[in-house]
Amino acid sequence: MAGRREERVFADLRVAFAGGEGVARNVSASGIYFVTASAFEKDQPVELYLEFPDFPGGALEVTCYGRVVRVAQEGTAKGVGAAIARFVFRRLPATGRKDD
Repeated sequence: MAGRREERVFADLRVAFAGGEGVARNVSASGIYFVTASAFEKDQPVELYLEFPDFPGGALEVTCYGRVVRVAQEGTAKGVGAAIARFVFRRLPATGRKDD
């Protein structure tokens, strides 16, 4: 799409956040689009957690800090686009997911 700053990668990743979770549909170095049942508003700050359990070298969690740039109705769910300002990477224990 013209005007995009970064290449987007289509995904089907679990995304977690305070109060809920969703499914990331695409991700780039500057943004993410995910679908959720939770309510979001434009310009709302967000802190999102993505897990990559099969990442080479061991499971990885990426925390994304940003703000919501758009919200769209997708059937009974909401599609949320967020601009990402900062990432934090963390290796997960060998036992698996953070909430195990």
